Amino acid sequence: MIFLIPFENETMERTVRITEVLRNHNFLKLWIGQIVSALGDRFHQMALLGLIMKKGGNVGEELSKITFWSVLPFFLFSLFSGVLSDRWSRKSILIGSDLARVLLVCAIPWIIRDSTYITPAYPVIFVIGIFTCLFSPAKFSIIPNIVEERHLLAGNSLISSSALLSVLAGTAIGCIVFDSIGFKPSMYFDAFTYLFSAATIWKLTVKEKERPEIKGVAVVLSDIKEGMKYMYHDARLMILISFGAIFWLVGISFYVAISDFAGKIWGFTSLTPLGLIFTLLGGGLLAGAVMVGKYGDWVKRSILYTGSIWIMACGIMAFALVQSYMAASCIIFFIGIAGGAFLAPINADIQKIVPDELRGRTFACKDIFVNAAMVTPVLLIGKLTTFISVRSLMLSLGAGIFLIGIFVALKSIKLNTIAPQPNNGEK
Repeated sequence: MIFLIPFENETMERTVRITEVLRNHNFLKLWIGQIVSALGDRFHQMALLGLIMKKGGNVGEELSKITFWSVLPFFLFSLFSGVLSDRWSRKSILIGSDLARVLLVCAIPWIIRDSTYITPAYPVIFVIGIFTCLFSPAKFSIIPNIVEERHLLAGNSLISSSALLSVLAGTAIGCIVFDSIGFKPSMYFDAFTYLFSAATIWKLTVKEKERPEIKGVAVVLSDIKEGMKYMYHDARLMILISFGAIFWLVGISFYVAISDFAGKIWGFTSLTPLGLIFTLLGGGLLAGAVMVGKYGDWVKRSILYTGSIWIMACGIMAFALVQSYMAASCIIFFIGIAGGAFLAPINADIQKIVPDELRGRTFACKDIFVNAAMVTPVLLIGKLTTFISVRSLMLSLGAGIFLIGIFVALKSIKLNTIAPQPNNGEK
């Protein structure tokens, strides 16, 4: 789906074998842990969605509320989590966040006593989001500490694929588990996956730099100011952060719309057929991410980003128009490929630009922009599903993404300067 155009005077040396990255045992441990953890995330999200479908509520609106409470902590606390990631041991932050989420997920089945009323779980979902907010910048900041610079794009593509694999396997398996066993096993499995993630991170051997202590609120505020100043003065960094926000705005809107589409157009009353749709989307996302990890440095960034988002837009409009479930399933796989190709390079490109001592704050700022772009629209999409035809909503979404592609085309030209550095040996 993506045209491969080698840069001038560059040849096959730009191709990185995925197995090269996986031979790095530290990276392999982190990657496997994140695959399992992301798999569990889908289990508890599908279990909550299953409760909503069983009680006969508006799936789009209820799902938007769950998403809102999940992402709100990123908007509120990301600046502080970025400072902690630059001041504390990133490995310790990752392990602590995982262990806290183990306890919180285990608490949800005991809080939801009435299976038709999930509102009491919202505060717990919010607190889980706080620890996920701590986890996110530390995870992406630690990757350059454990891989070579020439492996950053492939490594980040694989890490991104761990989240995308959660859609591929976790959605399908989670739907089957919920339909056949029930709510509590899904939650307890999710808790186990966080524990597994903590164990794999504990086994990492990471040489982290000595970091200055936090001696007061003034230091925290000064660090936040420094990080924001750095971000605003690098045009390429602002472009990449805006692209991250665009992807997740598109992704979460499409996710809510598909869930509503399944009930209103195809009349699904169980999760398994919806799980197949999400599985195909996840398969495409994974395929796109892996392709970019291997061949992404052959392609000018302007072509990679612009082509991907326009393919997504056309695919979503086509999805809205087809009647056949089978045809829609094929289309959604190609939408996934384009989405994976758009998402995969963003974090690697940020890591190439930003120095280690500012990396946590940069990724935290990215989280703020990403989640600010999601919080209000996700509620809006949920409300729109109550009084607008789902096909019209999907068509409007695709048309809007196509127009956003013009912005991407103009801005991504500045990113053509981002290229991998020569191999200087192992870190």
